[in-house]
Amino acid sequence: MKARFKIDEQWLEKERKSMSKIEKDYKDWEEETLRKARDAKDLRSLREVFYELGDRWEWDQATGAWLSSGEPLDTVGLILRVPGLEENRERFIVYTVLAYSKGTLDEFDHLGDKERVIIEKNTSTGKMVVWSTTGHGSMDLLPTSLSGFQDIDDILDTCFLVAQPGDHALRLEIPKSHPGSKNILEVLWALASGDRAFRTKDIVLLSSEDIEDGLDFKFYRYAKAVVELDRIWTELAGGAVSRAKEAVLDKTPDHIEERNKATLRSIEGLLYVLWFKPAFRQTKLVQRIYTDLKDEPTPTEVQRALIPNMGELLYSLTDVLEKAKYLKWKSVMDRKDFSRSEVFRGVDVSNLAKEAFAVALEDILKEHTLAYIGYPEKATMVDKISRVLFGLAVLPARLVASMATRITSRLSTIWQKEGTREDTSQASETEMIEGASESE
Repeated sequence: MKARFKIDEQWLEKERKSMSKIEKDYKDWEEETLRKARDAKDLRSLREVFYELGDRWEWDQATGAWLSSGEPLDTVGLILRVPGLEENRERFIVYTVLAYSKGTLDEFDHLGDKERVIIEKNTSTGKMVVWSTTGHGSMDLLPTSLSGFQDIDDILDTCFLVAQPGDHALRLEIPKSHPGSKNILEVLWALASGDRAFRTKDIVLLSSEDIEDGLDFKFYRYAKAVVELDRIWTELAGGAVSRAKEAVLDKTPDHIEERNKATLRSIEGLLYVLWFKPAFRQTKLVQRIYTDLKDEPTPTEVQRALIPNMGELLYSLTDVLEKAKYLKWKSVMDRKDFSRSEVFRGVDVSNLAKEAFAVALEDILKEHTLAYIGYPEKATMVDKISRVLFGLAVLPARLVASMATRITSRLSTIWQKEGTREDTSQASETEMIEGASESE
């Protein structure tokens, strides 16, 4: 699967210069690491070398090799599918792994920023909307309608993914020829781009089917378990008042109600972790709460309602984490077999770029929270404030900058014309004087 990708050309020359430094830094890191491993006298000192490398050594190795040998425009993408927060909704998170986005900051020591757009589809009506990234991971305040498109394949075949590295943002741009481009936000963003030149190319995307079936990476199942647990907890917590009344009328023992309250508080704390902590930091708490519920000899009605979902959550979380670690290991340690996987058949990308898909999947689970990945409505208060600030400031700032550029360009043109007129006038006067002198 491919997508149409646009990048602001003003960054490319800077990136080319930066990439020469990247290659040198990567080679130095590689040589130093190999030297330390060769100088190891025993297994203990060799273990110390691995401790120094840290948990991300496969990431640094695979992505460092890719970036140091690639071009500034090298980009790969993938799509994660997740359920929506409302009934009959599903979302597609289109990630682009940008191989150039750290270059201008001289921090290009790993794979570039993983920016995304979120497309939501109403499975009943077929209507779709999109949230783009305004800057530094913050999403649009309001989604843009994608009326007139049949499905996500139609969207990616028709629209452009537009990246501007300095803003750490990724936007879905509807072509001017499409009726959806008449949306007021699309018109304003087109004006905000001004006279900037963009380079266009096709990039390879692994579709949600590739991710779920080809790589057996069941992210949808994990996200669904979290959304379902949130729904069940909301229902159970919302019924606390009615249960309290029933407890009084039915003479339900107080210790049963206290157990229910303690259970719901623990689930509330777990939901905070599930939404706002990366997946790799969730396993211990999920395991502990599930074990406590499962081993309860006389579970209450509330506890019995939670056990099946907690079991599904633990299984799906463990499965997606283990699969991510396995794919990364296989891409690095069994490179040839991994590059020949069925999911890459017919995909025209380098073997290093294929490795980037695997390491990007694990890195998303290590760095990004579920709220960040696909549910901006669930963001923390700090992130919501950031979203408001970026949503209100970025577009107006770009419009002002674009207008200033146009005014400057217009004034420069006028001055050039005036200068040309003065030169022509002076030349004419000189010719007249010379002509008069000759006639005398």
